[in-house]
This record gives sequence, structure tokens and C-alpha cells, in this order.
Amino acid sequence: MPPRPLPAVHRLRPDLYYGWFIVAGTFALSFVSVGIGFYGQTVFLDGLIHEKGWSKASVSGASTAFFMLTGVASAAVGRAIDRWGSRRILVGGALSMATALLLLGRIDNPWHLYLVYALFATSFAMSAAIPLSSLVNRWFVAQRARAMSFAQTGVSVGGLILVPFATELIARRGLQTATVVLAGLVLAVALPVALLVVSDDPAAHGLEPDGGGTGGGTARAVRTWRARDALRTRTFILLSGSFAAILLCQTGVAVHHLHLLREHLSTSAAALGAATIPFGSIVGRLICGRFADRLQKRRVAAALFSVQAIAILALSSAVEPLPLLLASVAFGLTIGAVFMLQGLLVAELFGLASYGTVFGAMNLVTGIGGGLGPLTVGVLAEALGGYAAALRVLLVIAPIAAFAVWRVPVPDAES
Repeated sequence: MPPRPLPAVHRLRPDLYYGWFIVAGTFALSFVSVGIGFYGQTVFLDGLIHEKGWSKASVSGASTAFFMLTGVASAAVGRAIDRWGSRRILVGGALSMATALLLLGRIDNPWHLYLVYALFATSFAMSAAIPLSSLVNRWFVAQRARAMSFAQTGVSVGGLILVPFATELIARRGLQTATVVLAGLVLAVALPVALLVVSDDPAAHGLEPDGGGTGGGTARAVRTWRARDALRTRTFILLSGSFAAILLCQTGVAVHHLHLLREHLSTSAAALGAATIPFGSIVGRLICGRFADRLQKRRVAAALFSVQAIAILALSSAVEPLPLLLASVAFGLTIGAVFMLQGLLVAELFGLASYGTVFGAMNLVTGIGGGLGPLTVGVLAEALGGYAAALRVLLVIAPIAAFAVWRVPVPDAES
């Protein structure tokens, strides 16, 4: 079959390798899908508690359901991507996310939130980590971490801009108006990019990844994995377990972060403080992307997990504005790079032939772990008298996760 022509957007810079158009497209998709789907959780939690008068436990329980259902949906999304590619999945994800946001602004009972978040979680799985990282991994090899860091910086820019924007919009106009605006933003950005920019495979256009060939030519790079075979490996068990544990800490802090800050700061100062996490995330991800292609990624992950534990300790004890902001930035330095490294490690250890299948199965595990974070922190905060005691419980988990990811083996070494 002759190569297909590249999408028309390539004519803007015909001398530029099209993989960088993919990076720009995934940046934009990350900005809206993950910027709203992930960072929006802290805004929605705070808005629902203040506007509806619902308890921390009930709202954070819905956030827990969101992350866990995202993991369940990810397993199916990963297999679908290996079969049909990312483009169709991204279009469906944009439409369903906009629908979920419109519904979110119109609920009036806590149990309605669980129904809406089930749709929101499915759309998030179709719009975020698996399809976007699959695209970048297929177009890049030699500069994979660098390309991924630029692409996923859209997540942090989304949080940096959309968190204060949505917080202020909810405060001035209410949740219903804010969700209509956010739904419109998803459709305006995600649909044109998915339809006009995304292309699943450089080989379809007669091109190779930037590093050439099959990702280094190793057996691992071209091996096809069934989900049940990958799940049996010690690599998968340790890798998914360590990320599930650190994501429990990470999502627990991230979702409650704005509400935690509002216990000590004004609304505007807390919104600014919440934006320091995505700001730190941009810096941390770009630094990690610059060096991760030359370092062993498991060691990088262990270091990031350790820094995150220190940041959580600082957040648990800080009460003044400056220490709270500095601790938030430190936490942000790790949050984006941790998400990025999860996909990079799956590609490095299991290859690309079954990337969607393996990464989807891993997201099922890590989604459950991460999903427990908001509920864990919410319940502990109410039971122990505040966020300080709740966050100190997380300090038992993070060092264990750091040690586990340090010990992740290569699958071939197991046979």
C-alpha cells in the first residue's frame, strides 16, 4: 500500500518532522482534557462543597470513583487503541467529556455526581494518558522523553490557566455557567486537533520514528504482550504497585489542595496557590524530559517519589502563605514528571507493539490506587481533625513506593 499523505497542517512547516506537529497537538489536547479532567477535580470539589453545601467525604468519594472508573475504562481504551488507533478514541472522548461537564453543572444531589463522574471518567480515559502517550511513543524514540515532556506540559499549562480561571468563574457566575464554558473549550480545542492533526503511525506516511526503526531493535520493542501475560511478570507487579501507591498520595493531595489552602488563605490567594502545582509541574517535567533519555528511568522515578514525600511533609506542617506556596511548588515539580514516567517506563520495558494493552492494564491498577487518594484524604481529614494529620498518613506510603520502583526489573531478565 502506498504511503498516505500527511495531514494538511504539515504544509505550514513542510521542512519540520511531523512528529513535532503531533507533540503540538497532544499539548493542546492535554491542555483541555487533562487540564480539566485532572486539575479540575480540585476546583469541582471546592465548588460543590461551597455552592451545594455537601460534605468533604461525599464529594471526595465521587472523585475517588472518578479515578477508579478511569482505571477500569483505561483497560478497554488501551486495547481499542492497539486495534483502531488513537484518533477515533480522542474524538469520542471530546464529545463525551463535554457532555459530562454540561451535566455536572446541573446536578442537585450527591448521588447524581457519581453518575456524572462515571461518564466523565470514561471520557477522561479516552482523552488523556493512553491515547496521547501512545501517539508520542510511536513518533519518537531517540528523543522520546524530550518530546513527551513538551507534549505533557499542556497538562500543567492547563492547570496553571484553567484552575484559577474556573475557580474565579465558579465564584462569580456559579458552577453551571463555568461547566458550560469548559465544555465549549473542550469542543473548540480537542475536536479540530483530533480530526486535523492527529495521525497514529509514521509508517503509514512512509516515515520512521525520529530514532529510526522499531525503538532500538530489541526483542522487547517488538514483542506482543497479552494483558494476562504482562500481569504475571514481576515487572508489571512492582511497576503498577509503586505507581498505584504514589498516585494515591498524589491525587489525594491534588484534589484536596485548593480546599486545604482555603483553610489558611483567602479565596484569591488559594486559587493562586493552587496554580503553583501546575507551574511546578511544567518546570519539573521539562527538567525531567531533558535528562530522562540519558538516565535510567526507574532511578529517576524513585528520586521523584522521594521528593514528593518531602513536599507532602511540608504541606502537612505549613500554615503561613510562603511555606504553603513553596511546598506546593515542590509538590508540583514531581506531579507532572511522575505521570510522564509511567508511560515512558511501559514503553521502555514492554515495547510499543502492545503498548495500549499493557498501559491500559496498568492504568486499571494505578487508577484504583490513585482513585483511593481523594477519599482517603477526605475521610482521614474529617476523622483526624484536619488535613495535617491526614497528609502525615501518606508519608508511610510514599517511601515504600520509591523503594518498589527502584527495584523494578526488566521483563527479559525474568525468563
